[in-house]
Amino acid sequence: MKTSIGFVGLGLMGDCMAARLLNAGYKISVFNRTKEKAQSLIASGAKWCESPKTVASQSEIVLSMVSNSEALLEIATGKEGVLHGLREGNIHIDMSTVSPVVSRQLGEEYAKKKCSFLHSPVLGSVPQATDGSLLLFVGGRDEPFRRAEDVLRILGSKIWRFDLPEQASHTKLLCNLFIAGMGTTLAQALVYATKASVNPETLLDIISHSSLSAPMYQTKGKSILERNFTPRFFVEHMLKDVNLILESGRTINAPLPTARVAEELFSAAVRAGYGKEDYSAVVKVVEQQAGAEVKKQ
Repeated sequence: MKTSIGFVGLGLMGDCMAARLLNAGYKISVFNRTKEKAQSLIASGAKWCESPKTVASQSEIVLSMVSNSEALLEIATGKEGVLHGLREGNIHIDMSTVSPVVSRQLGEEYAKKKCSFLHSPVLGSVPQATDGSLLLFVGGRDEPFRRAEDVLRILGSKIWRFDLPEQASHTKLLCNLFIAGMGTTLAQALVYATKASVNPETLLDIISHSSLSAPMYQTKGKSILERNFTPRFFVEHMLKDVNLILESGRTINAPLPTARVAEELFSAAVRAGYGKEDYSAVVKVVEQQAGAEVKKQ
């Protein structure tokens, strides 16, 4: 008999991930702050629950994908949180990008109640969540990981293991440091090219044939040229992650000077009203400063 699964948080990523588990034949209980976002899953056979606590009471493994550390603490340890419904020995795996301090705290609190907390943030976006090719960083004890491994492998194509939840959290922040840096560099380069009368498509083609090549530059570069900022990862979420990176850097005394520049640009993008657009919309801030718009020539 398949393991009973719960899923809390059905945003862009969570909905795709829960659907994969449902399609793999797992019995799934779900909760989201707005029930409307769960309708397609409910129609496909998922069971709606009125709280994370209720999800946990019906599940051997609960997965969550929420927007920030505060949301995770609420769905985990709030009055109607997962921890209050999880039976002894069962597992909560959070897959959000959150503070390492919070993931460490939750690992300790779950252990006191003889339950297990794993932190497994992911690298990838909606396409990878849909086809199960996410990269997973799993931090926590080995025994609950082994029990949950089959479930996790439905969601990700590769798993890296860490002894502690907070190590997985730090690793995800490091990956997002690259994303923020690449995103802001791409934005600056395309605006510079436009101002210098260099065809941005030519620049992207050159990059694709060099050791600088990265799929992100081509995917986001193409979207920018097409003025397509449909969100795969929100500007406001990137800003949240950059702030987490800076906060963690201060905590461990690791300087991150370029991350401060990224924070300024993404903050400006949010203030300008682009928070719900794809993080590549940070280019609009640079465009406004330059008085030029990047587009196909």
